[in-house]
Amino acid sequence: MAAPHRPGRALLLVVVVATCLAYCLQCFVPTPGASQEIQDRNSEFQLGIAASAALPALTMLAEDAEAKYGDQRRWSAVLVPLTSLVFPIVVFGTFTLYAFTEDVFWKLIPSKRGVEQENAWRENPLFANSRDPLKGFINVDDYEKGLEEAW
Repeated sequence: MAAPHRPGRALLLVVVVATCLAYCLQCFVPTPGASQEIQDRNSEFQLGIAASAALPALTMLAEDAEAKYGDQRRWSAVLVPLTSLVFPIVVFGTFTLYAFTEDVFWKLIPSKRGVEQENAWRENPLFANSRDPLKGFINVDDYEKGLEEAW
């Protein structure tokens, strides 16, 4: 037996779409003539506009950035674990990989695996000329002529 159709979902969808449309219509700036009519109609005080105008003035009340006595404890809470735990683990782990694996950094250091990968990419016609610095120029002759004129 089929479940009865619930109209609540469709109603919810209609309400959400109408709300989004109402907010989107408020995003556009009216023409000068229309804005004068709107100002005449809405001459009462608007709290939202006043608050948005006051926010830049509130930034002047913020404290200046300066080192204080309590800042040292905050920095040490970050830097001590970072320098005593994280950095040594990364450095020692990298050295261990470098020392005990033949081709750990095969993209950076020439090795058998790196040479094999490079040759495999060169066989692909899309990447055969990828190391050429002039690849991608529309007119290489014009570029070289410009270099000669510059000298």
